[in-house]
Amino acid sequence: MTAPFTRKHYEVVPEGIPVELLDGQLVKRPSPRFGHQRIQSRILHVLAGLLGPDRVAVGPVDVLVDELNVFVPDIVVHEQVPDDDAQYIGVPSVVFEVLSPSTEVRDRDYKARRYLGLGVKEVWLIDRARRRIELVDVDGTTPSVADQAATSRVVSGLELVPDQLFAPL
Repeated sequence: MTAPFTRKHYEVVPEGIPVELLDGQLVKRPSPRFGHQRIQSRILHVLAGLLGPDRVAVGPVDVLVDELNVFVPDIVVHEQVPDDDAQYIGVPSVVFEVLSPSTEVRDRDYKARRYLGLGVKEVWLIDRARRRIELVDVDGTTPSVADQAATSRVVSGLELVPDQLFAPL
């Protein structure tokens, strides 16, 4: 049996190599497709309008969960502005994961729960395939579809409507 990879191993991976550390395994993250990036950009635009650019970061950013887990979410929101030179950004207040077919199960079933256990207050799962937003917090999961807005309890004024978020170009 091979020893697991740890945070120390992860830290020597060259910058720009798309991996996450999940349960002691280095897992390759596929490059996002254009639709993924378009949705990510739309969310970032809304968040920057509400919070300004300094409290919002778009991935890849490293969230240290524990010695065997470093997650790389799509977008994070912080209550305080992280240090510019920090490798790990600390515990964000809100995390956004734009689901892809290759990462959906991991993002929904594993990472969302771990984020909440770490102290993240909300996890937004953006499901392009189903045109749905799932807002996950300690009280459970609230799905939003069509013209039903998903409303944050953490970021004042944040509402995302699936029909608008997933609208064609």
